[in-house]
Amino acid sequence: MDSQTFAHQFLLKEVEKMQTADVRLHLLAAMVHGIETSGALLDQLPFKAKGQGKKRFDLALQKLFPKEYSSANQKVNLYSQLRSHMAHGMLPAKTIHVVNDNADQHLIFLDDMLTISLRSFYNDYRSAILLLMEKLEDGKLKNKRIVFENLRGLQV
Repeated sequence: MDSQTFAHQFLLKEVEKMQTADVRLHLLAAMVHGIETSGALLDQLPFKAKGQGKKRFDLALQKLFPKEYSSANQKVNLYSQLRSHMAHGMLPAKTIHVVNDNADQHLIFLDDMLTISLRSFYNDYRSAILLLMEKLEDGKLKNKRIVFENLRGLQV
């Protein structure tokens, strides 16, 4: 499987299905993992390069997301407080407050807590993945081969 196919099916379409199904906690988890994975498709290293998680997460925020994400990341370390907490405990850190829909409070700090609007985050994530796919399609990024044989049954 190549980067374009992987990004389309797993970083975009499956996340869209979660949003449509209103599966909020798993949607949040999929998006934060998708950010790191999109960083793996942006850099020049092999897809499964070790020890690159934070670098790749930060790279994706810088290259694919609105600048407000990098600003928030500098204040709260989104890799640690959001991505890692979601990966290891299925909950964000206590420094992050997630609301379903309140766009005017998205990425706003109040009393040392960052508010994230799930709907705004989804819209920004979706735009970021579409930008990633555009860069892959235009040849601006190397279309990496992703070994996927052990999950072949998940392909459409």
